[in-house]
Amino acid sequence: MERAFQTILLFSLFALSSVLNVAFAEDMLFNGESLNTNEFLEKPYRFIMHGDCNLVLYVNRNRALWSSRTNGSGTSCRATLQNDGNLVVVSGTEVVWSSNSVRGPNTYRLIVQTDGNVVIYGSANWATNTVQNKRRLF
Repeated sequence: MERAFQTILLFSLFALSSVLNVAFAEDMLFNGESLNTNEFLEKPYRFIMHGDCNLVLYVNRNRALWSSRTNGSGTSCRATLQNDGNLVVVSGTEVVWSSNSVRGPNTYRLIVQTDGNVVIYGSANWATNTVQNKRRLF
C-alpha cells in the first residue's frame, strides 16, 4: 500500500511540475498576460519592459535588436498580449504602442525564439523580424 502511495505521489508531483513549467515559461506570454516595468522574457534573448515605457529586445543583455520606440511615453508601463492577438504597451489606460496584429478572439502566445525573433502565434501574425545568424552573436 505504501509503495502505491509513493508511486501516486511521485506521478502527481511530476504532473504538477509539468504544468508549472508551462505556466511560468521564461520565454513566453499567453493571452491576457503582461510584462510590467522591469519584467522580461529571456531565452537566450531578453525582451524587457523598461521603466521609461520602452519595450526592447536585447542580445547579450546589452545590444538592442528591436524596440517599440516608446521611451519617455509614460511611467509604470506594461506590455500586454491581448485576447485578440494584439501586443500593446500601455501607460495607465493609454495605449502608447501596438503591434497592430489584431486577429480576433483566439488562443495566442508570444514567444522569444532562440533565433532572435519575437513572434505572436495563434497564426504567426506579428514578429520583430530580428532572426540572427548565430555566428554573429557571440
